[in-house]
Amino acid sequence: MKCEICDTNETIPFRCTYCDKLFCQMHRIPINHSCVSLKDYIDKKNMVYNNTKNSILETLILKIKFSKLEILHLSIATILVTAVGLSLTRYRDISWEFLTIFVSAFLVHELAHKLLAQFYGSWAEFRTNTYGLIVTAFSAIPFIPFKFIAPGAVVIDLSDRSKFGRVAFIGPLTNLVMGFIFLILFYRNPFVDYLYIGALFNSWIALFNLLPFGNLDGQKIFSWNKIVWIFMMAGTMGLFVLINT
Repeated sequence: MKCEICDTNETIPFRCTYCDKLFCQMHRIPINHSCVSLKDYIDKKNMVYNNTKNSILETLILKIKFSKLEILHLSIATILVTAVGLSLTRYRDISWEFLTIFVSAFLVHELAHKLLAQFYGSWAEFRTNTYGLIVTAFSAIPFIPFKFIAPGAVVIDLSDRSKFGRVAFIGPLTNLVMGFIFLILFYRNPFVDYLYIGALFNSWIALFNLLPFGNLDGQKIFSWNKIVWIFMMAGTMGLFVLINT
């Protein structure tokens, strides 16, 4: 079957959730094929929102949408990130506590990006990328000292620089907050190992994503507001110091 945009033959084409047309890998994302149905969907959502008085929570619920493809990508990425987390314990402690920590650290981060972007009226869906999946899978090997956790990212369509920066900012912020919460709980319960791992894992995800390189959140935050980036990095480094003292 051929892509609607470039006529590339695809054995297994991608079907757009919004317009129901078939596309190649390059044009599968709605913003890459200028999906008219996506614009109509967003306009309808915004119309409903503008005509009703809703709380912020109600607005988020009203705007949120997951496609089947996004759920698949999120599931694959979550499994890999969880494997990386379990590799920190050399797969010796596979309990619901550890699984919850690793799954929540990743999902809360990505969903924070998605929810805020959708709150701003943008299309937002998580997508994996091949290189990120391979490197993240490699990081799941227990004896690998450096853990690279970037199986994918939430793709958004925002032209407002300030809003774009805030969407990038909220991801690492959730991990930083969760890291401090786990650390405080660990101070109160120093013999509960998974609380320590929760603080460490969240701080690591926050630190990695704050690196001002490539397509990481840190680069977007740094370009948007350098002062915010400095405070975030300082907070994350402070969390690392507290964890290791």
